[in-house]
Amino acid sequence: MRFLVFFLLLGTVFGGLSFEWDKFKRDYNKQYKTIAEENQRKQIFIENVNRMRAFQQNHPDATFTVGINHLMDRRIEELASGTKLPRGIRSISREKSINVKDLPETVDWRVKGVISPVFTDKIGLDVTAVVSTELVETLYAIETGKLIKGSISQIFDCCPQPTDAFDCIQKNTNGICPDSDYPASLGSCNLTICKPFATFDKINRLEGKNEDIMKAWIQESTLWAELNVVGEGFQEYTTGIYDVPSCTEGPIDYVVQIVGYGVEANKPYWICKHSWGKNWGENGFFRIARGKNMCRIAENVVQVANTKKSDGVRQYNFISIPIVLIVALVSRLIN
Repeated sequence: MRFLVFFLLLGTVFGGLSFEWDKFKRDYNKQYKTIAEENQRKQIFIENVNRMRAFQQNHPDATFTVGINHLMDRRIEELASGTKLPRGIRSISREKSINVKDLPETVDWRVKGVISPVFTDKIGLDVTAVVSTELVETLYAIETGKLIKGSISQIFDCCPQPTDAFDCIQKNTNGICPDSDYPASLGSCNLTICKPFATFDKINRLEGKNEDIMKAWIQESTLWAELNVVGEGFQEYTTGIYDVPSCTEGPIDYVVQIVGYGVEANKPYWICKHSWGKNWGENGFFRIARGKNMCRIAENVVQVANTKKSDGVRQYNFISIPIVLIVALVSRLIN
């Protein structure tokens, strides 16, 4: 009798997962080349769903939620593989004393209209080309008020790994071209089909896990941040503040664009733009705990800048300058 109950329960579980698998394929228009491939992806889907449900059961007080998304037929190692992060970036570390009390509680560059739509990463694509392009196009938008989508394909073709993308953009491509002029990879670099519209003349790199300095830097522009994305629940993340202590122990295997920060229920977080499409997370973005080097996000941070700014550079203020400081500045100018 016990065996009968066991097999009935087992059949119910797998029957339910088969229903969810069919729904998953319909919802995300999943098509596979062979029956063997579909069976393999179905097995991965089942494993991912079971792992997700175990996480929900074991972490009832988690500060984020998980759910089925378009990546559930992929192993997390597939999503993180192919990402060869640059090392030895020629840069200046701008580490200095920062008074964080003078900084705003919240910064979100998305509301300023300087962040391009979320990119949908393709398996095996070099995500460093994605994020380096995003940093430069955002800097240009902040300085000019014009958001132009940069060509990821250009950087993918012209700055292949192990080339340092930032060094390559400065010295080889002389900036990034519009996506409209270089919309797809050509298999090799072609700098004759487009004209760069945005560049930078300085690379700032922070090493030292100082998230207060990151908070200060992001007042000026967005940040490149490397992190570990194989932590529990990350692949299935839907909303909330990702905070899993074990994630800080894993390998660095991805890079994202940090576009802001904030606080929710006294819990500080970073706002990050991912490359897994709008169906993942909070419309392609995610929030992650700030102040504890969550998933090693503070270990390798880069920002691009222009030291020579034109008169047309727009100013974006997230905080008001204290009136005492304004009076002091005016007095110095008069005297």
